Amino acid sequence: MSRASTAARYGQLREQCAAAGLRLTPQRDVLLQVLSDTTGHPTADDLVQRVRAVLPSVSHATVYRNVQELVRAGLIGTLERAGGAVQFEINPDAHHHFVCRGCGRVWDVYLQQLGVRMDRRRSPLKGFRIDRREVQLHGLCARCRA
Repeated sequence: MSRASTAARYGQLREQCAAAGLRLTPQRDVLLQVLSDTTGHPTADDLVQRVRAVLPSVSHATVYRNVQELVRAGLIGTLERAGGAVQFEINPDAHHHFVCRGCGRVWDVYLQQLGVRMDRRRSPLKGFRIDRREVQLHGLCARCRA
């Protein structure tokens, strides 16, 4: 990630925190810096390690609590898969995911068109409101196929 895009993402996250009424504590500020410079889908443990590289005294509970507040405020998302640790979605762009069934890694996928029509006869969702739609593609990555 380029320094310009990292700086822009950091500024965006700071603005979103302020708009959501979240105080910018030193721990949260370091977490925002880490999130701005992170690619992929880190776990809470990944984020704790990266925050501790800058702020060694921070507790796991503090990082986790701050991450959860960012999720509740809609600044980052979660990616949950059966049998795996919760991963955090830090990419703000509309996208989907490819999950390798061999190594478990996750990649962002950008689909050009995604049309979805619900089969109302078979889907008992009367009165529901769908807020987002997500496609998860599964298979083997190039490394696992080799």
